[in-house]
Amino acid sequence: MKKIIRISILLLTIVIFLISCDIQGLNWDGNYYVKYSVTGSASTVDITIENESGGTSQFSDVALPWEYSFKGYAGTGTYDYLFVYVSAQNQGSTGTVTATILYKKDETDQYQTYKTSTSSGAYVIASAYGGLDL
Repeated sequence: MKKIIRISILLLTIVIFLISCDIQGLNWDGNYYVKYSVTGSASTVDITIENESGGTSQFSDVALPWEYSFKGYAGTGTYDYLFVYVSAQNQGSTGTVTATILYKKDETDQYQTYKTSTSSGAYVIASAYGGLDL
C-alpha cells in the first residue's frame, strides 16, 4: 500500500512539473520563422539576404519599407544554428537605412528582434547577421 502511495505521489509530482513547464518549448522542433525588414528614409536601396535555402538573394532598387519572410530550420548542415543575414545599401546621396532580423519559434508567436543596424548618409550600408541556435 505504501508503495502505491509513493508511486502516486511521484506521478503527481511529474504531472505538476510538466504543467508548470513551457510544454511548447520542450517539444520545439527547431523551426524558426524569420523576417527581414529594411526601413528608413532612403529613396531606394540594394538588398542582399541569406535565403531559406541557405543561398544568397539580391534585390535591386527597392523602395522602402521592405520585408521578406520565410521558415527555416536550425540544425541542418554541419552546425546547430540557422545563419541569417540582411544587408541594405542606400542608393542615394542622403537618407537612413535600417536592416533588422526578427524571429519567432511558433507561427502564433509575436516576432522578436534578433539583430538590427542603422546607417545614415550617401551610399551607406546597414547589415545585420548571426546564427539562431537550436
